[in-house]
Amino acid sequence: MDSKRCCSNCLKGTFININGDILCIEKGVVSPDYVCSKHRYLPSLKSLKRKINTCKDCEHFIMLDTNKNIEDRCMGICQLFTVRKYNGRKKKTCSKFVKRTSKEVS
Repeated sequence: MDSKRCCSNCLKGTFININGDILCIEKGVVSPDYVCSKHRYLPSLKSLKRKINTCKDCEHFIMLDTNKNIEDRCMGICQLFTVRKYNGRKKKTCSKFVKRTSKEVS
C-alpha cells in the first residue's frame, strides 16, 4: 500500500477520468498530489474482502469419508444439530458457529 498521504489514496476523493484530477468531498476538484488535514486512507482490498465461513470451518463439524473423490471430500455431520451427512462446503454457518482452531490435513 502506498503510505504517502495524497488525495489519490484518500477515502473522500473520487478520480475524474477527463483530466486525472480528484473530486474531493471537502475541497472540491484538486490535483492527485494534494493533501489536506481531513485525509483518510482508503481501506485495502484485502481487508474489504470478507471470508464467508461455511460449516466445514466450524469446530462442531465432523468430516466423514475424506478419502473419496473431490465432491465428497467435505461430507460430514454437525455434532450439535444433525445426524444426516451433508456437504459442509456448500452450507452457510449457523448461530452456534465456532471457528475451527486447527485445520485437518486431507
